[in-house]
Amino acid sequence: MRLFIAINVDSALRAPLAAVQATLKSTATPVSWVKPENLHFTLKFLGEVPESRLPALQETFRSSVAGIGRFILSLAGLGTFPPRGRPRVVWVGVEHGVDEMRTLQGRIDETLLPLGFARETRPLHPHLTLGRVRYVGRLDALLTVLRVTEIGRVGQMHVRCVDLMRSALHPAGAVYTRVESVPLSEEN
Repeated sequence: MRLFIAINVDSALRAPLAAVQATLKSTATPVSWVKPENLHFTLKFLGEVPESRLPALQETFRSSVAGIGRFILSLAGLGTFPPRGRPRVVWVGVEHGVDEMRTLQGRIDETLLPLGFARETRPLHPHLTLGRVRYVGRLDALLTVLRVTEIGRVGQMHVRCVDLMRSALHPAGAVYTRVESVPLSEEN
């Protein structure tokens, strides 16, 4: 099964994020937009994991977030990866909660290392992927809208848990299923 660890977006933030996507969609640029119900912050992509390894992974995952406190995450600003040249990803940035996300990701990275999951090689740049560019041509309209659109703060959410997610790829797009949700500590 194809797995990843994520913070799922609060349902209250889905409508404001869908409105941002609608503004960008108006450019008719060839982008695969993430469905609002699939919006999440990936903390670690695990890839294909045999089902027989799931119990050990779940136990280690639980211990990786033990003692980490809840925090507030706020979203603001638009950007692309890469930041210069032809974009491949369109995202909304994280305004507050960056340090907490990095701490969480670092702890998950360290704890899963003995199970054979390599450390992330790139530093975490917290962002919420809104869409992935399908073709590198015909991007001028999108780039113009990204340059002139100031979205400011989109909203905020309380991060109360971290989820182990399963991703099943289908012709209509990925379907995500929560395998396990681990609550963060109520005490900071």
